[in-house]
Amino acid sequence: MIDPVVAQVVESVLVVATIAFACYFLLYQLIYLVIVTRAIGAITDERRWASDDLLSGTFASPLTPGVSVLVPAHNESAGVVACVESLLRLQYPQVQIVVVDDGSTDGTSEVLRETYPMLRTDEDPVNPLELLKPVEEVWRFVDRDALLVRKVSSGRRADAVNAALQFARHELVCMIDGDSILEPTALLRVVQPFIDDPTVVASGGIVRPANGAVLLDAEIDSVEVPRTLIERIQVLEYLRAFLVGRAGWSAIKGLLIISGAFGVFRRDTLVSFGGLDAASLAEDAELVVAAHRHHRAAREPYRIVFVADPVCWTEVPSTWGAVARQRKRWSQGLGELLKGARDMIMRPRFGTLGMVTLPYFWLFEQWGAPIVMLAFVFTVLTGALGLIPWPVIGLALAVSYFLAVATSLLAIAIELSATRDYRRARSVARLVATAFIEPIVFYFPHAVWRSIGLLRAILSRPSEWGVQTRAGFVQRGGAVPVDGEAGARR
Repeated sequence: MIDPVVAQVVESVLVVATIAFACYFLLYQLIYLVIVTRAIGAITDERRWASDDLLSGTFASPLTPGVSVLVPAHNESAGVVACVESLLRLQYPQVQIVVVDDGSTDGTSEVLRETYPMLRTDEDPVNPLELLKPVEEVWRFVDRDALLVRKVSSGRRADAVNAALQFARHELVCMIDGDSILEPTALLRVVQPFIDDPTVVASGGIVRPANGAVLLDAEIDSVEVPRTLIERIQVLEYLRAFLVGRAGWSAIKGLLIISGAFGVFRRDTLVSFGGLDAASLAEDAELVVAAHRHHRAAREPYRIVFVADPVCWTEVPSTWGAVARQRKRWSQGLGELLKGARDMIMRPRFGTLGMVTLPYFWLFEQWGAPIVMLAFVFTVLTGALGLIPWPVIGLALAVSYFLAVATSLLAIAIELSATRDYRRARSVARLVATAFIEPIVFYFPHAVWRSIGLLRAILSRPSEWGVQTRAGFVQRGGAVPVDGEAGARR
């Protein structure tokens, strides 16, 4: 029989813990509400001043900076031709393309050389950087400002980007993945902040899942929400992350992440950092943190912004196993990032990033998953012991569920008001249905995956990238040839 004093202590601990968890989730919702509000305002303002006339002026201006587009590609034979073709069709005055075949075994280089005439060249790097694995050969596209660089793979996307950066000669560099498609005016739109404000050092655009999209001549012809549940869930995640999350953080000058799948940086800034950190799983966020740290230390004015208009379409994992591997890696990368940035947390000298963004990511993004699972256990125990009535617990769970659904519905509403991509009735219905299903089937396994990634970060386990099968892009009139064994680090 349990001692009454011990039982009383246990009951008190459970009640206090449950109240603490309730306060934790309330604080999260309040902060998220502020981010959502700022995101809506920022997107509204952007839509107000954006115009085709502005883009035409940017295209025609001799002062518009050139852009080198860096494309790391590891086993991307299924979609790399569509990716390169979309880049060759960009509406931008000066574009250099640098594709890096990072030790592919599926014929990525061969597919490109069969599609585009090339000549092998001995040109030296413009920006010598230290690489983990060497460059083997360089090919120049005939009559096009484009290079194909073949290198030995180190298993790191950042190392492939650094190899491409070596040959970048323009003032700005844009990083996208080899399984991505840029819309024709995307580069004009994402570069506009650099033209409007010389203190801008980095700019990011929206990344959307290409699963369900159909191409026509290397451009997105139509978009449908994918049929499989796991792909639809990722569509919702991307809408929340970009249209709500990053737009809001950018609006309060606390942007932590510019996606490595679609980000533009000043070349000199990247070179001064020695390129991307090849040892990190979150090299895109590491780069942004490094930029914040550098400019704050130098007391230089700077801005890192998100633009909610330009879109990069990219293939996302289509199986639960692939998503699990990806989320474990993302969580481990975030843990490693925050560990390296702990000297910036709650330091006023680092502005909004130090006082708001990093504490938020530490408290809610890093520790949110294990806290959710722990809160569930404590809630069940308090209910089982009769400390909190089951109807009260049920009401709390219902409120949490509908808040999660409301967040997704809000992201859908912002999407429908801002773009035409998912306006078909069937797509809207699928997204709305997914918003109600996602919290039930996805949140708990996702919390488990994130907790595993966090544990790996805490234990300093070796970083792992894993492999993902690519299906390629669907073209109007048929699908792009698929290599079923093609795997891409993601």
